[in-house]
Amino acid sequence: FFLAMSTPPRRRSRRLASASTAAPSPDTPPPARLLDLPTELLVRALSRCDPADIARVAAVSLLFHASLALEGIRLWAQERGFELPAQPEGESCAVRWLCYSALLCESNPPARAAAGERHS
Repeated sequence: FFLAMSTPPRRRSRRLASASTAAPSPDTPPPARLLDLPTELLVRALSRCDPADIARVAAVSLLFHASLALEGIRLWAQERGFELPAQPEGESCAVRWLCYSALLCESNPPARAAAGERHS
């Protein structure tokens, strides 16, 4: 551990730097885009965020809002054992309603009763 801390960082060689900035060959596939990933993977990654961050993701684009944010917040709640209420009739935005409900669930978790030998 001490040896790793006392070793000065190595510098990249100029040859390596120039090679990494060279134009890609015609055989190189184009860089992968976020939306090229499977939807299930994106939803699972999004469910790891808190509801406020999921709401921010929903504001990025219509695709994120329409499918990923909605499924991400539902998976977030399911993984934590929360049951989100149905969307009220007057509420026009499902993502906003689910994120709001999730924040309420998170800030007011259900109380658990302890049971033991002396519990009636």
